[in-house]
Parts: sequence; C-alpha cells; structure tokens
Amino acid sequence: MLSERITMFSLFLSYLFPRRCPICRHILKNPQTLICPDCYKKVEFVREPSCFSCGKPLEREETEFCSDCRKHPKTFYRGMALCLYNNEVRDSLAAVKYENQREFTQFYVEEIRRQKANLLRELNIDLIVPVPVHKRKRRQRGFNQATLFAEGIGDILNIPVSEHVLTRIKYTKPLKALTPKERQAAMEHSFWASEEVRGKRILLVDDIYTTGATAECCTKVMMEKGAETVYVFCVAIGHGV
Repeated sequence: MLSERITMFSLFLSYLFPRRCPICRHILKNPQTLICPDCYKKVEFVREPSCFSCGKPLEREETEFCSDCRKHPKTFYRGMALCLYNNEVRDSLAAVKYENQREFTQFYVEEIRRQKANLLRELNIDLIVPVPVHKRKRRQRGFNQATLFAEGIGDILNIPVSEHVLTRIKYTKPLKALTPKERQAAMEHSFWASEEVRGKRILLVDDIYTTGATAECCTKVMMEKGAETVYVFCVAIGHGV
C-alpha cells in the first residue's frame, strides 16, 4: 500500500513538474528517460585514445599525452572526462550553473554510472572532493554545481564526499577571457586544504575542464597537505591534440 502511494505521488509530481531534456529542454515524451534520443546523439562522449594526464581525446593512438600536458606536466596523477565540451553540453551545463536547472545533472550522473563506474572503482579512491566555489558565488547560486556531480559519483561508488577539506579562499572573476598563463596566475593562492586529505587517494570532481588551471591549483594544495594521490574527473572537457 505504501509503495503504491509513493508511486502515485511520484506520478503526480511528474505531471506537475514534467522532466525536460537537458539539451533541447523540451518535455520528455517518456518520463522514464533522461534525454531525447536525438539529443543523446549530440553528446560526444570521450572515447579512446585520450590523454592519460588530463583525459582529453586524442587523434592518434600512439600519442600518450596531449600537447598541453607534454608542455605543462600536471601535478594530479590522471584526468578523466565523460564528454566533450561542445555547444550543446556547454549550454546544458550553463543552465545547471546559472539557471538552477539542477535536474539536468541526473542525465550526466547516469552516464557516468553507465560508462565510467568500472574505471573509477579501479582507482581505489578514499575520498571524493568537489572543486569549491567562493562563498560569494555560493550565496548567489545557492549551491555548488561540482558538489552535485561529486555526490552523484559518491552514490555510484559508495565513497564519501567532503566539501570542507578543500576551500576556495580567494574570489576570482570569470576566467573565460584569460589566456592559460593568466588563468594560472589568477588561480594562485585561491584554495586551502585541510590535514584530513593526508594519506588519502582523492578524486577531485568538477563540471568543466578547459586549461586545467583550477584542477592544478586544487591538486597542489592537497598534495602539500599530504594527499597520497589526486585524480581528476570532470563532466565535460575540451579537445586535445
């Protein structure tokens, strides 16, 4: 009887607040799905070969690292990503971040479970840490989008998620218009890590990876506090060469 009531209530909620596709934003014809079949084809999932360091897809199998990672070796051990940061995914993730469309994260988390869970389990992670936002941005948005994805991955892997072991202590303006070198300079001394990361294998989670400046700075402060290893996972990533 109770399960029937819960099912009826869920149906009632789906009628009041119908689920929308995270790409086109149209109401889904099948409420049991998370994305339109046609829109699913627009999401370009990362396939091999990919850069072992940052996770960007590569054009040639014989290349182990992308040109950026060859020029600028990363402190984190390995980077991984779900999909490419194309126009459709860019707009979808922007809707999560700036329009409070948090339900769109369900699609990405489900694809992480389907496509990346086995890979992530092999890393023997102790703790999942979302890339933090400054408290000013947190107040503006009401949430941290990276935490939503981190918690989703935590549920998949049954691994704890902590927001308090890594803190953003410096407010930075949007980095989109800056060069990679300028981004790195802007991110310096932006983060603080607690001693709780000592000896732990960390999975750092973010929504987008572009130059890697944010992930690099987060990794450095955690390694300085004694983290054993830091892996990076992002939902969307740019192209590598």
